[in-house]
Amino acid sequence: MKTTNFKASNFENECNVDEEFALLLNQMNDIAVKHNMVVVITSSLRKDTNVIGAIVTPAQMSNHLIGHAIDCNVKNKATGEFFNSKKMGDGAGADEIFLEDVDRNTDLRWGQAFNKPDSVHFDDALNIKKPNVWREKFNSLHGIK
Repeated sequence: MKTTNFKASNFENECNVDEEFALLLNQMNDIAVKHNMVVVITSSLRKDTNVIGAIVTPAQMSNHLIGHAIDCNVKNKATGEFFNSKKMGDGAGADEIFLEDVDRNTDLRWGQAFNKPDSVHFDDALNIKKPNVWREKFNSLHGIK
């Protein structure tokens, strides 16, 4: 497994992810460009599940632990309007069309659809779709044999 510091035209802040996951973030960036939005990263690859100030309790098999998830806020590039966890997915604002486009037209899973909604979270559901691959990546990244 190889991690990368993902950068794109409409992404802000450090974003460390698995190179494979970066392909999906490129799709998200293309949609951000189309909607004139900026993805403001608040969390990407994590060393463990101890997250200070977590809005949602991190899962033990969190995709953040293998660089297959991001948490973010978004902002309108033209107006500067900022959408955080309280505003993202609330049904109002310029963020809605962008978020729905990402949800419908990429292989990213939006946390807004979780049993306990997590509107700032996007991942590829690797922990559910391919748990053995998730474990291999986790063991490789965290030095477990």
